[in-house]
Parts: sequence; C-alpha cells; structure tokens
Amino acid sequence: MASIWISHQSIQTYNTNFHRNYFYYLITFYAFAFYGIWAQILMRTLLSFMDTDMGIIIMVANFLPLLGIPFLCISWIMLVRMGYSLVEIPINKRVSYFHAIFFVGLIPLAWGLYILFFQNDWLMGRQLAHAEIGLILFVELASLTLLSGVVLHYSKKYKAAKRKVFKLFILLMALAFFIRGALVLFLFSDIWWVAPIILFYFLSNFIPLLYLKLNSDVVFIPVYAGIPNTEKKEMLFKEYRITKREREIVDAICEGKTNQQIADELFISLQTVKDHTHRIYSKIGINSRMKLVQLLSKNTF
Repeated sequence: MASIWISHQSIQTYNTNFHRNYFYYLITFYAFAFYGIWAQILMRTLLSFMDTDMGIIIMVANFLPLLGIPFLCISWIMLVRMGYSLVEIPINKRVSYFHAIFFVGLIPLAWGLYILFFQNDWLMGRQLAHAEIGLILFVELASLTLLSGVVLHYSKKYKAAKRKVFKLFILLMALAFFIRGALVLFLFSDIWWVAPIILFYFLSNFIPLLYLKLNSDVVFIPVYAGIPNTEKKEMLFKEYRITKREREIVDAICEGKTNQQIADELFISLQTVKDHTHRIYSKIGINSRMKLVQLLSKNTF
C-alpha cells in the first residue's frame, strides 16, 4: 500500500503527533475497506458464480461490513485527532467524552431502531446495507466537519503559506469523502464495476496524502538533533567513508533543515540532495532521517 508507506516515511521524517494520527487513520480506514468493500464484493461475486441462493448472498454481504465497524470507529476518532494535532492544539476532553458517548450510544441505537422498523427478514434485505451505508457516511461526514472546523478556526495563528496548505488539504479530504460517497451507489450494480470501485475507493485517500507529502516542508519541521555528538559524528564519517559533500548534508539534516533548504544552501538541485541522502542511508545501513539523527545526537526533537 503506497499510502501506508508514504505515511510511515513521513513519521520517520517529521515525527509529529499529526503524522502518527494520520498513519493510524489510514491503517484503520483500509482495514475497514477490506472488510466492508473488498470482502463484501468478492464474496458476493464468488457466491453468484456458485449459483447460491440470493437471500444467502445478501445476508453474507450485509454481515461482512459489521466485522469492520471497530476499525471504522477508530478511524473516525483518528480523523478528529488529526485536526487538533495539525494545528498543535490539545484535544478537548469534552470532545473525547462526546466521541465515547456517540460511539457507545448511537450505533446500538441505530441498530435497534432498524430492527424495530424492519422486523421481518432484517438481515436478509438490502435495507440493512442501505442503513449501514447511510450511518457510515453520516458519522464520517460529522468527523470530517469537526476536523475542518478545528483546523480552519485555529489555523489563523499561522502564516498565509501554511494556512493555504491546510485549506487545500481539508478540501482534498472532503473531495475524497464525496468520491467514496458516490462510489457506494454502484455497490449493488453489475460485477464489472467491482475493479473500478475498489481502485477508486482506495485511491480516494491517497490524493490528500500525496498533496500533504509534497508540501510538508511548508508545514512541518523535520526531526533534528538538539545536541549533536561531534565525536560520534566524526567516527561515523570515518567508518562509513562519508564524503565531504555528504558530511555537509548530514550536518544540515542534524540542524533540522528540509531537503529544499539544503539544496538552496549548497547550490545543488533537490534531486541531488535526495540522491546524496539515499547514499548516506545505504552506507550506514539505515532508512530514515530519524534514525540518522538518533545515531548522531544526545537529544532528538
């Protein structure tokens, strides 16, 4: 999964609460997507080819998304936490209590009301699938609205460039939500729609992630060494035969400079910085900026 890999790499580079929350959000989002979308469509397709009774097919298709509900609840919580951590505001305790009450109370309440109104064949009909989709979209929209409100309200303290990135990120998150909402309309259509539905559903969250990845240097400060260990650094340079140019890049990384800042300071291209960084990591046997900083510092920030 490219999204999971990019998100994990961002943690290694920036090590912020936001990136960790984003990573957990993506993990739980894709876990639910597997149970709620992929597994349902796959089982429905396989059972259709086996000439299984339509009632059993619908019952299995309705039941599988319920297995992913715990992942979905965690993803909604992470979505809200993303908003607070993006603008570096401690999450309000009342919000945490509200989430607890909301998830403990709303979902069982909605389930009970559904059974009450559809007593006959409540697990067999497509009404259950429609009710599940409606509830999921409603709660995700509520969580996304809360994220957007927190970010837009508290981002006023930042400079215009950073606010612009925040706003476009929120816009792309909303676009991803509406893409997923549109895709669910085709869940009960012909099986030939299976591949496009799965592809675009999984890609929907890749768009805002990629945008934030490309603009991270505007918003976040890379991990850096608070007190570099000079003796350790010299020993590492000598042991792994780090060149003069690579030493300059290592020093800049320890100072918390972004790749673009390093490129501007050394009058080289951004790609050249990335190439040097990759060679440094390969020589030392590491795979991230965080591990390099940890090797060379007494304190890591």
